[in-house]
Amino acid sequence: INSVPPEKATAELRGPFQCPDAFKNTDTPFGPTFNPMENCVFKGALSFVLGGTMGGVMGGIFGSHNNDFMLNPRWEFMNTRQQMWLSWLQMRNQSRSMARNFGIVGLVYSGVECIVEKERASQDLYNPFLAGCASGAILGASGGPWAAATGCGGFAAFSVLIDWYMYH
Repeated sequence: INSVPPEKATAELRGPFQCPDAFKNTDTPFGPTFNPMENCVFKGALSFVLGGTMGGVMGGIFGSHNNDFMLNPRWEFMNTRQQMWLSWLQMRNQSRSMARNFGIVGLVYSGVECIVEKERASQDLYNPFLAGCASGAILGASGGPWAAATGCGGFAAFSVLIDWYMYH
């Protein structure tokens, strides 16, 4: 493979994960093609929506198993409809809370990682480290400097571990 010049390499020699020349980002009669996954705003918005969806589903699952409402002293005097309504309200609140939190985490991390990747112009394990540290510090900043530092370290370690596992 290394002895073949790149201009004469066919799709079989390039490997299964490289794009053939026909699909590269080139100008067309309608203007330049646009790949939305190269846009940091789009990646952040998509992560916000997908993270929020996942958080909403998880909040619905975990919220339905939460029994805090049984601590209510009026619980034994409620009929089934009132108990179901109280359970629904609790599950809805838990679902909204987790959807918001997962969406914000996805937005911050993917946005920061995209910016780091574009600025460094490389894809290696330093990107998730830098993006994880910055995201953890941003998300933990409201708790003070110790929370920001802990968030930086924890998020960076987790991001590097996940990236290393996914790509090795």
